[in-house]
Amino acid sequence: MKINSAEFIISNSDVSKCPLERLPEYAFIGRSNVGKSSLINMITNHKNLAKTSGKPGKTQLINHFKINNNWFLVDLPGYGYAKVSKKTKSVFQQFITDYFEKENN
Repeated sequence: MKINSAEFIISNSDVSKCPLERLPEYAFIGRSNVGKSSLINMITNHKNLAKTSGKPGKTQLINHFKINNNWFLVDLPGYGYAKVSKKTKSVFQQFITDYFEKENN
């Protein structure tokens, strides 16, 4: 598949604010600092579409990118290596859980 367009749509921690369009979504989830955002940039051929950092834990929100105006790539917060408080990790876990539960309803 050729990606002709890729645009940032929204970052949020509240799944009720995720795009309402019923388009397919492909979500990237995994440990912090494994390259999820870098992979999104490589796939879309955009250097800075998804924000990256050498420091684990840069992605702390649910980030939606619309691809070819007909599907979404979703960059989810990493887990495991980010130097954030236990409370913040718990918040990440909750909104990731909420995201997947929303998608299954």
